[in-house]
Amino acid sequence: MKGLNIYALAAATLLTAAATGCTEKDPGTTTPDAGTRITLRTADYETSGGSVAGEVPEELGELDACLFDAGEMVAVYKAVGAGGFDIDRTQGTLYVVAGVGEAVDLEALLEAGISEEQWLATDIGTADGKPRRFLSGKVALTGAAEARAELTRGVARLDLQIRTADRFSVGELSFRNAALRTGLFAEAGDVEEERGEVTFRPDTPYSEDTPGAAFLYEQSKGAPELTLRVQSDSREYELTAELPATLRRNHVYVATLTQEEINGQVRLTVEAWGAGEDTDLQPDLQGRIVVNDSRSVFPEGVAVDADRTGISLPYGATELLLALDCSDELELQPVEGYPLTVEQEPAEASLEGKHRYRIRKALYAPGMQADEVALRFRRKGFEEVYPEDCIVLHLPANPTRIEGAISFDAGSYAYDFGRYVDNELGRLTLPEGKELLVEFDNGEDPWIRLAASEENPRTIRVVAGWKPNDPTANGRVQAARLVIRNAADGSAREEYRVSRRNYGLPVTWLHGVWWCKYNARGNSRSFDDQILSAADPAAAAGKSVLDYLRDCSPEEFYDLWGWAYQGDSGSGMRVVDLNGVLVMEGFSTGIPAHINKLPADALAPDGYEIPSMEEFNRIFDATDYVWVMWGGTHRLRNPWEGHSIVKREQRRRNDIVVGSVAATDLLYTAMSSPDFPQYEAVTWYGPGAQWNDDGIRHSNHYNNILFSVHSPDGSGWFFAGSMAGLYLRENGAGNNDTRILRFKKSPVEYIYGE
Repeated sequence: MKGLNIYALAAATLLTAAATGCTEKDPGTTTPDAGTRITLRTADYETSGGSVAGEVPEELGELDACLFDAGEMVAVYKAVGAGGFDIDRTQGTLYVVAGVGEAVDLEALLEAGISEEQWLATDIGTADGKPRRFLSGKVALTGAAEARAELTRGVARLDLQIRTADRFSVGELSFRNAALRTGLFAEAGDVEEERGEVTFRPDTPYSEDTPGAAFLYEQSKGAPELTLRVQSDSREYELTAELPATLRRNHVYVATLTQEEINGQVRLTVEAWGAGEDTDLQPDLQGRIVVNDSRSVFPEGVAVDADRTGISLPYGATELLLALDCSDELELQPVEGYPLTVEQEPAEASLEGKHRYRIRKALYAPGMQADEVALRFRRKGFEEVYPEDCIVLHLPANPTRIEGAISFDAGSYAYDFGRYVDNELGRLTLPEGKELLVEFDNGEDPWIRLAASEENPRTIRVVAGWKPNDPTANGRVQAARLVIRNAADGSAREEYRVSRRNYGLPVTWLHGVWWCKYNARGNSRSFDDQILSAADPAAAAGKSVLDYLRDCSPEEFYDLWGWAYQGDSGSGMRVVDLNGVLVMEGFSTGIPAHINKLPADALAPDGYEIPSMEEFNRIFDATDYVWVMWGGTHRLRNPWEGHSIVKREQRRRNDIVVGSVAATDLLYTAMSSPDFPQYEAVTWYGPGAQWNDDGIRHSNHYNNILFSVHSPDGSGWFFAGSMAGLYLRENGAGNNDTRILRFKKSPVEYIYGE
């Protein structure tokens, strides 16, 4: 439960009394404690600015409180008077709220049996279209005779400052996209979004600084927009500004009206209340800080605003010298959170004045949002930094648009997937006159290629490829550089690094499918547990898998052969000796998931999946019984693109001993197409399926292999029969039955290095 809408609970009447009223849950089972005196304190704002007269009366008035013990609400109270009140308990956690009115019905919550977790998630709405100016707090009772509860405001406060030469008055403050619900306590976090308009109209228009001109609920997504209706002696204005992206309860924010000296233009800014005490000093609007064009040194692409209070920078890396006109001595405030540095030039390097700053701005990568940063200055002799004492730097976005999984920042200009990925990584839409190319370090394969999209030739698709049986696919970092530059001369070069982990499983091709050459083992989703193409034992020996299984040691054979899986865990089980019976270690019944009904990639490492029933049919689905214990050929019921003959070759091992048990006649069989002799056969091997406590031996042999097949209806394939008559049979079996896992390469658009 994210939040509890307390309006949904049944209405009930709280007890009232001159001092304190109490309702207990099941009072006949509780012996009252000696009691506790509860005193109250209102928390200070977390920003400076102090309290607003009348906002928190000295007498808090009507209070509601409830007591939780062991996570259960056990009593509710109503009190009148801010000095404090008494309760009849000394243990538990007491929650106190003020100013919530009818929005909270504690008796109804007590009757409903609300838990403490639900109580802390409770949210409330507005009253008469405005946020409720409520307070809430809690105190843990530890047996002491007195305890203090600190109450915190549940709203943010907006102060109004008027810094204009002409006389102005504000008749309305309207907030669009403002939160209309909030948590009763900060622990509720972000409540379910409900946004709307909130408007404050004073009885008498504000014509001077006004603390507490408006109050808002906190919100962390989507800044509210403030609109002021302002009137001067000469005209009316409607000014708009966004509030900070995050509004926090018990914080103070300031809306400031300023007027420019040159053209009398009125501006509205909103920011969090700064640290420091109030001061009667105000900046001299006749001495506004402006850009000095003649003493500044700007590269191409830098433009100065018409009123000289801001400059626009190009999206690329830029360095400039900014000179300012101001008769006061200035102290530059720190600039953080932006990809730029600002340093004041030493006095000896300044030609005619003391206000010159070297600005170095990094390249804005595609996808970084346009932004603005205010270089703020404190004038000598002033304690405050005033909103109008600033120069605004306009930071435009990169004109190349980016979409997809790739993203870049101005720190590294790199994106590392940190895992194996292939196919489309992202798209870049280039502006006119730009081109995109990809570069690789010496010795690196061309694992990325670029392709224009069908919808727009200026939109370039970045496609990652795959190399079958790549001997370097051992998990190493594989990188490439995406380069954006001017198409005419290659100038204005932007470089962005993209990297992945290059993993690959050994494969062979048969009837349109890149089949993995080995069964999965260990953690089936982890490349680290699998046979990698960089460490293919058969390839290292110069052999096919069929020949390798014939010639390898018994220990090496067992390491490949003895793995099977149940359910959706992806945890491989080994063949072990249990009291003279070969079983799958960890076998259990009551498995809820059927492997064949899982998504195709549910058990596979990135880029691989279980082949579908149709893809298995391209090898197994013959027109007659296929006796897999013999060599020969069989014909498919439905040829793959006209290819119907499948060739079989089988062998057996009789030297495998597991514990005390000799596992004889272990069959492994290879299937290939005579139409494609250049590809190695797919070799099938693995332990017989286990479906009960009798283990993997059936009909006196260990070769009833059950295959994992992606088949939402649960169908599948099985090596059925006796050792003298082992044949292919469609059989999906049940959830408990163990299966071998043989993956295929998932479809990939770009194959390189063939």
